[in-house]
Amino acid sequence: MPDKRITVTVHATDELNRARFVRRLRELPEVRVVREDGDVSLVLMGTDDAPAAAELRRLSLALERRVVLVAEVLGELELMAVAEYGVRSVLWLRGLTAGRLLRAVHAAAGCCPRAPLVTALV
Repeated sequence: MPDKRITVTVHATDELNRARFVRRLRELPEVRVVREDGDVSLVLMGTDDAPAAAELRRLSLALERRVVLVAEVLGELELMAVAEYGVRSVLWLRGLTAGRLLRAVHAAAGCCPRAPLVTALV
């Protein structure tokens, strides 16, 4: 029987934070975490995290890449840049719930109708 779960690849500059987030994702039965080429790329971005921003740009250049950003803080200019990169959803690290995370992954994977980024942020 084929695995119907959404595969997610987690990108982070801090390996400890990445491991914590992977553990959190593994609690979601609809998601399977993989090291490379998942259906959805999830990028963790800390405050003033230039390497994560570079990874986000790199992923956005890849055609058909579905990206969800989990950020500590984003300013207005960064938020506009993220929208230009084609990020499917932006989630704030503080107050992040399993339900919000799962909805963002499903939306990025195309399992549900895509809302405009502005709507997703409200």
